[in-house]
Amino acid sequence: MPAGEGDLTELFIRSFKCTGDVPPALVGSSVTYLDGYAYVFGGRALHSGKLSNDMYACDLRTYNWRRIDVGTAEIEGAIDAPSPRFFHSCTAFKHYMVVFGGMGLDTDGDAAETPVERTAIQDDRNQQSFQVRSSKTLLGDIAVFDTRVERWVGRRALDNKGADANKADADKGMQVDGSQTDAPSARYAHLSTLLGSRLLVVGGQDLEEQYVEELNVFDLQLGQWVLRSPFPRAVGLYRSFIASVQSGSTLLYSNYSFASVKRALYRLSAPPDCTLQEVSDQLDGSPPGLRFPRGHRIDPRTLLMSGTLISTEGHSELSLWTLDATSLRWQPVRCGAKFRAGSWNQSVVDPRSNTLVLFGDSRRDLTYDYQRRRLNYAEIRVVDLRALGYLRASRAPELPLSIASGPLAAARTAATGTLTQQGAKNASDTLGFEVGAQLLHFPLFSDAEVATSDGSCVAVVNSGLLRTRWPNQAQQWMDASRSPSRRGSQTEGNVRPSSNRAGRPESSLLSGDYEESEPVSVEPSSNGARRFVIDGSREAIYVLVFYLYTGVIDPHARFGLHQGAEAAAQDELGVVRVLGDLLVIARKYDIDTLALQIVNMLRWHVSVASAPLIYDAALRADHHGLQARAVIAVQDHISNLRADRQSTLYAISSTARANIL
Repeated sequence: MPAGEGDLTELFIRSFKCTGDVPPALVGSSVTYLDGYAYVFGGRALHSGKLSNDMYACDLRTYNWRRIDVGTAEIEGAIDAPSPRFFHSCTAFKHYMVVFGGMGLDTDGDAAETPVERTAIQDDRNQQSFQVRSSKTLLGDIAVFDTRVERWVGRRALDNKGADANKADADKGMQVDGSQTDAPSARYAHLSTLLGSRLLVVGGQDLEEQYVEELNVFDLQLGQWVLRSPFPRAVGLYRSFIASVQSGSTLLYSNYSFASVKRALYRLSAPPDCTLQEVSDQLDGSPPGLRFPRGHRIDPRTLLMSGTLISTEGHSELSLWTLDATSLRWQPVRCGAKFRAGSWNQSVVDPRSNTLVLFGDSRRDLTYDYQRRRLNYAEIRVVDLRALGYLRASRAPELPLSIASGPLAAARTAATGTLTQQGAKNASDTLGFEVGAQLLHFPLFSDAEVATSDGSCVAVVNSGLLRTRWPNQAQQWMDASRSPSRRGSQTEGNVRPSSNRAGRPESSLLSGDYEESEPVSVEPSSNGARRFVIDGSREAIYVLVFYLYTGVIDPHARFGLHQGAEAAAQDELGVVRVLGDLLVIARKYDIDTLALQIVNMLRWHVSVASAPLIYDAALRADHHGLQARAVIAVQDHISNLRADRQSTLYAISSTARANIL
């Protein structure tokens, strides 16, 4: 990998063209993440000026768009779609999408014949940037879309009271209208976020382009507005974002007066208090003024802001910054030239893969689109946030202690501790670990050997258990057991394509260039037992066997049952080496679940000393995101590593070392 910043971004930023029913160019549409999909709702068609109430869903595994048919036919509780709108908010709650407010039309289809007048979300120069019909109106309603049945449903309590209670709520409707004391002012271009089961709506604008200085809370479990209070700040979609943080409060950031940027940051406590505290004077760092900023929580203490940067020369690009919610320190995310061309704006965070997903069009000009408030959905760029060191897990997975020496009773204690560290959910996990660990160390139950490619025996195993735990190798083993004379033939030429990798988008956590999984060679041993030959280091193969038996990754298992855990734990770099070798095996033999766990363990334990070892393993395993994470960790320490001939930089392959340097 060349050392240039632009080349480094190739490892953690990927580009894709979308397929299917791609939404047209829109103004003021919303995009919201829920359960692996990005949902786009509403907006105004750029060319016709027609407002929309269409719903689109993009599968973030395949990047295929689908326009959802939201007809009400024969589905109990379904209602008509809400009125067309733009610059509304759309927030995910459980399996629902909750839409509030926006700007609409107060006439029917005949409005297309009415005159037009200019209105806009205005910037600080009072420029107006798009047209809508003269019969414009503000909306202050709540609409709920159920993603499970793909229908709009009655505005009811969205709790878990059961089918009968939900049906009663649907029949009752729980309409929210202006007769309620706490009903909000209608508005558009406002901010919204979710705190538990409460929807917070803040700011926005009215028809005269004045800011609505109001905060409102909608209780999704009660299905009604419960709070309306003054909010003496001018905030809205054009200049601000709001995002929940782990403490149960929210951070609200605003930037304005872009000729000489002013920045403000507020902490907002949870309802019912909603106390506002300004902490602007505690900010460290100065991001540029960004139009239409969006904020996402990307790990327990970090928010990521994306927005449109307009330079004094008129050039525009997407800019990314992170804010530490504890220290309130801003830092730029260096993306090279990836977003200096094209038009990129709307974004979501996919927590399954810890990626930032940006929608846009690489062929368009952002300055031109910004002036028209145009949003594009034809292409996607995916930023691997783990490569930058951000993980949504609340704590690092512990490197487990090995099984204690001594009698089998000690294994029970060790099993409990190890599984607690790796997230065991119930007693059956501990029991499975214990049984697997005991079975591995009783040769009486074994009928085969696992060996390295040089013929060295690593462990005696139960072939039936391995076939059950490693199903994508079961067929090769069954074939080999019928024809033991086929020594090495599978390794030589009969390579089975991997069904798991077919069709996987390159942005997958386990993205790489492997098109096939490597079958394990089966051959007879000297004592007549079957021998499964795996290509890898002896230590890593033993940890693999231990994992197949117990479901736990224990790098210290390579020392065996009777090696003291304390002595083994001292070899931190040795642990990284074994995990790296194990990652290569998992990728080569298509054990995706194991590979995913190893990648997450290695990401948490990246340091200046371990990064070269991790990069070498990631290079061999063809894992681009992990390569980027390792290089980023050492890029400011290259000279020191180069000068120290005892550093891990000289313990890796010459190819890996040359790439890092």
